[in-house]
Amino acid sequence: MPGPSSKYFSDVGDFERFILENEEAGTSRLLLSHVEWPSPPDGFILSGFGGKDLAISTIEARHKLRDKVPEWYSMSSLVYPSSLCAEQCSSSVTAGYKASLAKRILDGAPGRVADLTGGLGVDSWAFSSVASEVLYNERNSDLVAAARHNFNELAASNIRVENVEVEKDSLGMLLSGFTPDIVFLDPARRDSSGGKVFLLEDCSPNVLGLISDLFRYSPNILLKLSPMADITMVVERLNRSYESALMESGSSGWNGNWVREIHVVSSMGECKELLVWMDRDWNGEYSVICREDGGSISMSYSELTGAKPVLPDSSFVRYLYEPGKSLAKAGAFNVLCERFSLVKLARFTHLLTFPEAVTKEEAKSRLGVLTGMGKLFEVDEVLKMSKASMREVGKRYPRSEVSARNIPLTSAELRARLGVKSGDDAHVFGVRIETPFQADNFLLVCHRI
Repeated sequence: MPGPSSKYFSDVGDFERFILENEEAGTSRLLLSHVEWPSPPDGFILSGFGGKDLAISTIEARHKLRDKVPEWYSMSSLVYPSSLCAEQCSSSVTAGYKASLAKRILDGAPGRVADLTGGLGVDSWAFSSVASEVLYNERNSDLVAAARHNFNELAASNIRVENVEVEKDSLGMLLSGFTPDIVFLDPARRDSSGGKVFLLEDCSPNVLGLISDLFRYSPNILLKLSPMADITMVVERLNRSYESALMESGSSGWNGNWVREIHVVSSMGECKELLVWMDRDWNGEYSVICREDGGSISMSYSELTGAKPVLPDSSFVRYLYEPGKSLAKAGAFNVLCERFSLVKLARFTHLLTFPEAVTKEEAKSRLGVLTGMGKLFEVDEVLKMSKASMREVGKRYPRSEVSARNIPLTSAELRARLGVKSGDDAHVFGVRIETPFQADNFLLVCHRI
């Protein structure tokens, strides 16, 4: 874990020294103490912010960035006008993934990326490593001032900073003299009162109303959307929005498929981002790319929708594969059956196993490409679910993890029935298994490989 800047406290400015000396004290204690608050860093101008407010928000933000963006945490000279901006920004991992995608879109050639909803600036900073020039734009003037200061400290000299509200009428002024190869937007998903919104047209800026105008300036649009968004609905609405705009303007060239790729990005057991690449010149079907903790798998729309579930011939289960968050979000269970010769425990039990007897090494080898994209378990016991079996399993494995899948109980309810606490004795799955001969609920007592 990177620590604070290696500069000696005596070699830094008053503000930075204050941050380094007090960031472990806790902001509540600092506010109650009689410390001498520092002035903001030289050259940093932020209306309405004194040294006290900036120091508190910077310390709180640094706590959030310690593991999330360790490269920024190690730079103690950076400033943050709010802790919320650190909470909402991309992590190093997800920003780096977006940068690698931008590099592929640019096909390795020097290109320009316009980040129109810059926020804290982590994505713009990542883009600057693969693009010849980056336009960072943000409507919040406090964040803009911080970005100017931070990009300078980070030596990101190829980032141009602007402070413009993104609307149809402002695009010409914003992109004047800057012809982007990629426009990136991460629209705010909260309304004016702070409540979460889910429809694209309720986000700010309204992406649906900007697509046709953005395509006048750039051949590629990259969107970051909520991981909760429905993929099929997002694709349909984005394509239909551009189709309608072209028809209204009398323009030609409509083909109905400008969404080229959907990227489902997960990390540390959580789905983080849904990225949409729209290509003005694309006329094929879209692909879904699942990325999770170093693993990656791509599938076409036809494969995703055309794959059929394969069910087991018997209730015998030796190894169990639980797809990770990205694969689950994409609904890729049937694709996994066809690609890796697996079977689902039941039509709506999204856990997979092998249709034939395999060794542990064979199981690991067949699923090798999915490393990091799910969990592989060895099954120790398969028991029909009953009061007696739940009582027996709970007695023998009192500290276990519990998951319920496709049974009339939640995981919490099953845990209560088993009477177990969280621990590493076993992982108990309550599942429904369907075969040509029977359909019943079972307890699978497993351990993680």
